[in-house]
Amino acid sequence: MKPAFLIFFFAGILFLLEISTGAYLFLEKYGFSVDKATEYITGNPEKFIPKKSIHGLLEIHFPHFFAVFISIFVILHFFYFFKIRAIYFFLSFFLFIFGFLNIISPFLILYNAGFSILKIISFSVFFFLFTFTVIILIILTVNRLIEKCQI
Repeated sequence: MKPAFLIFFFAGILFLLEISTGAYLFLEKYGFSVDKATEYITGNPEKFIPKKSIHGLLEIHFPHFFAVFISIFVILHFFYFFKIRAIYFFLSFFLFIFGFLNIISPFLILYNAGFSILKIISFSVFFFLFTFTVIILIILTVNRLIEKCQI
């Protein structure tokens, strides 16, 4: 069982690194300001930032739609091994809602810059919930493996 412990531990670390990379890329593109998020989507001729088109946004967000939700699906299905169903349903509902809002918000920003706050809030909540989910899953898995293996 020690190899299983290492596999789950390093998979959890890998997911945490994935989350950290996503947060860094979000900070680079959008920042945590409404003006920078609006500027990134709607463009700024003075700074030579082109306006994003619907086609350009679809090229970026369509693959992310599947990748993000498959990651959520896989991570949340590991909760079936533990007896915490209430947390599982809470996390699944809110992760899917805020993940969806995060992905569609750039399309809404094209039509109204006021939706920039939605982008920032939805990403922040999604980021913290996903991080919380992975950390809880790592803790539960490590505890279960310690119980079974007496590591």
